[in-house]
Amino acid sequence: MTSLIVATLDRVNELERLLTSLDGQSYKDFEVIVVDQNPDDRLVPVLGKHPGLSIHHLRSGRGLSRARNVGLAVAKGDIMAFPDDDCWYPKRLLETVTEWFEIHPQFDSLFTGIRTEENKQLAPQWAPGPCRCTVENILYCGASVTAFMRRRLMEAVGFFNEGIGQGAPTRYQSGEDLDYFIRFAERGWQGWYEPSFTVHHPELQSIERFRRTSHSYALGVGYVLRLHRYSWWCLSKFLIRSCGGATVSLCKGDMPRAHAYFLRAAGQLRGYVFGPSELAKMTDSAARATHT
Repeated sequence: MTSLIVATLDRVNELERLLTSLDGQSYKDFEVIVVDQNPDDRLVPVLGKHPGLSIHHLRSGRGLSRARNVGLAVAKGDIMAFPDDDCWYPKRLLETVTEWFEIHPQFDSLFTGIRTEENKQLAPQWAPGPCRCTVENILYCGASVTAFMRRRLMEAVGFFNEGIGQGAPTRYQSGEDLDYFIRFAERGWQGWYEPSFTVHHPELQSIERFRRTSHSYALGVGYVLRLHRYSWWCLSKFLIRSCGGATVSLCKGDMPRAHAYFLRAAGQLRGYVFGPSELAKMTDSAARATHT
């Protein structure tokens, strides 16, 4: 059986699209664990429209990592996945993934590509072709929405870091999935990136979203690179891409996008240099506040 852990907040129509795509899967042996972070019952009617799905409706406080951990704690599947609440699956994806794991027992995880409804490749950015995942290339081919993992991997690596990621109680609003995947690569667990498999997702790079999230998301990436002792040279590759994007945007006269790219570069650098000490202070402050 496969367990699909869906952390959701503020999205109703998008979740409905995901559940509809799951209703239409050719492979049926799966459970859907919806971890609801909304303060009300807005999802109840949506979940009720899909009686054919095995849905477990759980509640969680804010934080993507926290919600996923709530789901992991109750998941029963031999394979785990983390679809975003605004993604959707092609009809044969779960069947294809299940067959792939049966054929490749030596692998513990599988990553797919991300494409729009029009089949435009979205992510992972700068990913290689089909390949074995390593500590070096997991930075470019690992994304939580595309990840399928055997249960034995989750049991060995543990849970997501709740101090980082979207909705976390710190300014470090990404990197939780990257941190998780690096942890299993460091331990020698075997992963494979297969871009011919697809998870669908809306366009990621709207200027509004980019400007809103560029700095806080970049902080998380920089922190994770430092946490796992990636070199300055590795960081420089991220900085060069960010500064290059800013330069191209300036040449096009697109000041808002150029500013967002500069914010991303600043976040990557700050997260790498100051992330470990800043997060330690934030964690200590939160612990003291909890006990007062």
